[in-house]
Amino acid sequence: MKKFFNYVLAYLFLVVTSVLGFYVIFFEGRRFFFTVLGLTNARVQTINAVDKFVVIVLGIAFLGFFIFSESYFRKKVESSMKDLLRAVLTVSGILMFVWAGFQAPFFFSVGYKLGLPEIIIYLLKLIGGSLLIFVSSRYLKNEYLHSV
Repeated sequence: MKKFFNYVLAYLFLVVTSVLGFYVIFFEGRRFFFTVLGLTNARVQTINAVDKFVVIVLGIAFLGFFIFSESYFRKKVESSMKDLLRAVLTVSGILMFVWAGFQAPFFFSVGYKLGLPEIIIYLLKLIGGSLLIFVSSRYLKNEYLHSV
């Protein structure tokens, strides 16, 4: 029964990280490319063509992310719940870094005035991603991995 609960929890974590990944990859990634194209003064026809291509590429990227996460969580749940939690925090931290990376052109483009709340939110994403990865690597590490 405990193993069944662990697998249910692993797939629940997969759903949560997939929703976050879908938002980051599709919405923020697509907005990133629109921002970059806007900074280059591209024509409308170019933007439409690049948008269609970007949607396909981001779809493939999300599919790869989903398959990787599912396999990674399934392997970690077989070893222990601590390893599963570590995997979830690591994947979530990486997604936070990708999210901050996709938003970088908004904050570093010429002529964009940053308000204090925008700076704080952007820095919180970087700090949150760092903390998630730090906690997963420092406090949830498996002692058996480092005893060899």
